[in-house]
Amino acid sequence: MSNIIYGRNPVKVAMESPRKKPIQLYLQNDIQGEVIIKIIELANRLKIPFIRLDKFAIQKIVGYPAHHQGVVLVYEPLGSPTWKDILTKAKSKKDSLVVFVDSVEDPRNLGAILRTASAFGVDGVITSKAHTAPINSEVIKASAGELEKVDIAQENNFTGIVKEFRENNFWMVSFEADAEMPLWEMDFSQGSWGIIVGGEDRGVRKIIRSLCDYVVSIPLENMVNSLNVSVAFGIGLYEVIRQKQGSRSC
Repeated sequence: MSNIIYGRNPVKVAMESPRKKPIQLYLQNDIQGEVIIKIIELANRLKIPFIRLDKFAIQKIVGYPAHHQGVVLVYEPLGSPTWKDILTKAKSKKDSLVVFVDSVEDPRNLGAILRTASAFGVDGVITSKAHTAPINSEVIKASAGELEKVDIAQENNFTGIVKEFRENNFWMVSFEADAEMPLWEMDFSQGSWGIIVGGEDRGVRKIIRSLCDYVVSIPLENMVNSLNVSVAFGIGLYEVIRQKQGSRSC
C-alpha cells in the first residue's frame, strides 16, 4: 500500500482527481464532521469502497506516525506529466512561469512549496528526482491536497532540462541569501521565467546556479540570518506575480 494519501482535505481532493484511481477508503470509527460527510457522499457516488477502523489500525496502514485525521485513501496513479508536457504548455502561453525545485529534502518544505506554487497558478513544477524529496503521502499532506491542481514532473536530467528551458527563451532566476542583487531591483514584468528553488542547507547546486541568468537575495533586517526555504520561495514568487500582474494592468 505504498500509494496512499491521508488527511481530510487531501483525500477529498484526490478522490475526484483524474490523475488517481481510488481503490480503498479507510475512515476512523469515531470521526465526524462536515468534511467527513462529504467524503462519504463522494465515496458512495464514485463507488469507492470504504471501511471503518479504529485509530491504531488506521495508523498501521499509514505506516509511521502521522497526523492522518482519521482518513486514508489507497489509490493507483494514472500517469503524471513530464517536463516536455510542461514546456509545451508553457510555450503555448505568453509570459509563462515554471518552478524548478533542486535539493529540497524535507517533505514538509516541499509540500509547502508545491502548495504555494499551486495557489499562485504557476504553469508547472519540475523537481530534481535525484536531489529532492520524493512526492509521497507526507508531501501531499503538507500541500493540503493542492498537488492535484498543478502539473508536477519529477525528473532525473535536471541540468539538461534547465538548459532546455533556457534555449526556449526562459529567463532563469534563483534566490540565494548571499546574492548581491536584491529581489526588489529585479524586473519580472516581461517574458517567461523559471524560478529555481534550492535546498534547506546548501541552496541551489553550483552546476544549476551557473545556468541562472540572475541570482537574487531577499534583504533581511533585525539580525535574521535566513528564512525557511518555503517562506523565501513564497516571498519571491509573490514579487514575481505582483510585477507580472502590474504590467498587465498598465
